[in-house]
Amino acid sequence: MNFAIAATYLPQMLSALGMSVLIAVVGFIAGSLLGVPLAVAKSGRNPVASWASRIYIEIFRNTPLLVQLYLFFFGLGQLGINLDPFTSALLGLTLNNAAYTAEIFRAGLESVPVGLHEAAAVLGLSKWQTLVHVSLKPALRNVLPALTNQFIVLFLFSSVASVISLNELTNEVNQLVSQTQLTIELFAFAAAMYYVVSAILAGASRLAERTLFRW
Repeated sequence: MNFAIAATYLPQMLSALGMSVLIAVVGFIAGSLLGVPLAVAKSGRNPVASWASRIYIEIFRNTPLLVQLYLFFFGLGQLGINLDPFTSALLGLTLNNAAYTAEIFRAGLESVPVGLHEAAAVLGLSKWQTLVHVSLKPALRNVLPALTNQFIVLFLFSSVASVISLNELTNEVNQLVSQTQLTIELFAFAAAMYYVVSAILAGASRLAERTLFRW
């Protein structure tokens, strides 16, 4: 084993790590924004919206992300819709993450005390005002650890985008290994990078929990 030689490839790996972080961040934000209305629809009184949300969540939570990426990249291509690896990976991570965050947000909204909703009704707040000003803030506080865990999982799962040739960290390491045969060294560096980023995300979540939600 020669870690000194493997270290010379760190700049390339760090650049690929940036792509992994990018698709994870964008996929998480977009998926979370989609997850809120899915959560509201699932727990709402509209049967059509509720069932549509349930079907969406069940499909994306009970099928592998890898299969979903294959469908977006290769399946849509068969239908004449050609997406590049970046778009396919971003679409897959976003839609998959939305299903999981929808369940997280639903649990958070249901954890808000009924008394707060009753107080909002007495004050004459609309359903939208109640959701935004009364329910979401305490719900977000309750589900922040779960959201952080989902973000970390999504970041780690971004490695499956290597199968559609997206130049993220795992794909870059695979290419370097095929050129240098430094399998243990390069994958050890990659594992360390994934660990460091995950640890930073976990630490940032604990800091946010202490500072943003002091109330």
